[in-house]
Amino acid sequence: QMAKKKENIEEEEKKEVDQTKKEDTKEEANEGEGVPEEIEETEEEQQKRLEEEEKVRVEAEQLKERQEKAASFETYLKESGISQAFQIVFAEIIAKGVPDDKIFTYSAARLRALKKELDNAQ
Repeated sequence: QMAKKKENIEEEEKKEVDQTKKEDTKEEANEGEGVPEEIEETEEEQQKRLEEEEKVRVEAEQLKERQEKAASFETYLKESGISQAFQIVFAEIIAKGVPDDKIFTYSAARLRALKKELDNAQ
């Protein structure tokens, strides 16, 4: 009886191995069926990634350009003295209590006067 049980166990193991081999063969035969769809998804993902990389590159270029323009503008403000002139005019407006409806006129007149003073000093 022990020998028969051993034979039955061996036969069952052989059947399992044969069944596994058949399943593996089926899987190998079906492997080619899903490939085009997977490649298409990969191409879509690649296209999306390339678009995102291009977008990031463009944004980086735009940021660099804005930073360069800002630095150039700051340099201009320092060299021209406009910033200091506006600070002087603003302080005068507050100190003299210039009415709201006259601020623009006062500012324009004072900035012209300051420019003339600077030109005469140079």
